[in-house]
Amino acid sequence: MTTTPLANPTVVGTPGNVLTGHVQMYIAPVGTAAPAITVAYGGDWGSGWLPSGYSEKGLTFNVDRKTNMIYVEELATPVDVVVDTDDVSIDFDFAEDSLQSMLWAYGGGLIATVAGTSPTPTTSTLTLSDTLAQVAVGFEGTAPAGNFRRVVVPQMISSGKVKTVYQRAKAPRSYPATFTCISAIDLISIVEIGSAVEAQ
Repeated sequence: MTTTPLANPTVVGTPGNVLTGHVQMYIAPVGTAAPAITVAYGGDWGSGWLPSGYSEKGLTFNVDRKTNMIYVEELATPVDVVVDTDDVSIDFDFAEDSLQSMLWAYGGGLIATVAGTSPTPTTSTLTLSDTLAQVAVGFEGTAPAGNFRRVVVPQMISSGKVKTVYQRAKAPRSYPATFTCISAIDLISIVEIGSAVEAQ
């Protein structure tokens, strides 16, 4: 008996939806309004928002939803699955070695600058605090069809373990940070912005 080999199936998909590319992150005091949808990709997000600068490994957006399965005696399969916890976080390694990067990564403190007068130089001092500062964090990157996507988490704290290695020449110093969401998940906005609508 001769069998005919099966042909490779046609995979249905949209190549333009497979994306790569860098991301730009912004940080602002908690309560800062999200940028208007008219702000162009890579544009100024407005008062309060500061760009994070370069990163060592890009940005990772984590959504970890832990669930609880509801069973009854008469069935072997669950009758419902409910959300127990929603853990949303952003991992970002600050590649720029500045006091501002350190402050964002460490999660709490104050930078005080004292202007110098000759011959005393200007000084900036970072004083750390055991009180974690709440911030708003947003980022934007490309989306399909030439559009862009903008994500804003209105309330986060930097609560990760920061390990900075000082070496002669092997690798640049960086400040790895983990920002943890402390607002309700339905307050996070993920907006995909297309081209402007032409006036009629």
